[in-house]
Amino acid sequence: MKTISFFSYKGGAGRSTLAYNVIPILAEEYIRPTAESPIIVVDTDVDSCGMSYLLKAEKKVTDTNCIQHLLGSPFDTRGGRSIKDHPFLSQLIPVGNAYGYDDNDAILLLPAMDNKNIGKDASNNYAESGGFSYMESMRRFLEVCEDRYDVPAVIFDSSVGNTALANISNEAATIIVCVMRPTTQFVNGTRRYLLGVENDEKMLSGGKHVVLVPNVIPQDEVTINGLRYPDSAISRIRNEFSDDFEDSSSNVYHFDMLDRDEFGIPAVKRFMWIEDSLYTKPADELNDNEKVALERYRKLAEIINDIDADY
Repeated sequence: MKTISFFSYKGGAGRSTLAYNVIPILAEEYIRPTAESPIIVVDTDVDSCGMSYLLKAEKKVTDTNCIQHLLGSPFDTRGGRSIKDHPFLSQLIPVGNAYGYDDNDAILLLPAMDNKNIGKDASNNYAESGGFSYMESMRRFLEVCEDRYDVPAVIFDSSVGNTALANISNEAATIIVCVMRPTTQFVNGTRRYLLGVENDEKMLSGGKHVVLVPNVIPQDEVTINGLRYPDSAISRIRNEFSDDFEDSSSNVYHFDMLDRDEFGIPAVKRFMWIEDSLYTKPADELNDNEKVALERYRKLAEIINDIDADY
């Protein structure tokens, strides 16, 4: 079972929109989920609930079918032979059609409820809740998904930064898609977070596959303060991560999205006005820049699919 976390150190990186565009490609072209073996998308961004809103599921969220309920209560490992029989998983929201996938029940959403706390102490992702840690509930959830229901992938739309829910998402995942704008603040912040992953065992364990994805990239070459972009941005990211991680890291870093001719994901103007899925649009409705963005989404989906890192 693939476990994937779409993560950004700061808000505004376009993380949820990127995940929203990549997930249907993973589903349609690689994973091919079914109602019997569905993909489960988990929204852990409780501050903005980005994926829940993108999928128009915010009105279907209840106190008992959200990520806060999963983490705040011991996960019930009992259940029937089908996900539809499990007392918690049966409440997940079918969203396949919202991703453009024909089988609506083949992709299920575990949504987040706006501003609902996990428990009495949401600042510590290992805080006890009724004698059960949040991570223990998540681990049992993942084990049941894989061992009992043959779920092919669990995909997290993470919270941002070094927050409790970001750490839970990234600890649970074996593949972390690090989404960043190519600015100094984003690059350095992401670097510091990942170094913390390496050095602080209380935060996250090692052994992750980390895919570095610059996002919202202008397509024009420009010179700013004597630096030529995007060449200087590519060099900055490579230098920041290569120096610290190549020799000492217990994680594996993927630089595939830093190629000069295919650098990151282009900025898409329509996303300034409406967050949308390019994959579901007819080709003749996409402009040239959107076609490039769609091809980069395909590239990222292929990178994720090719990583051999099961939970």
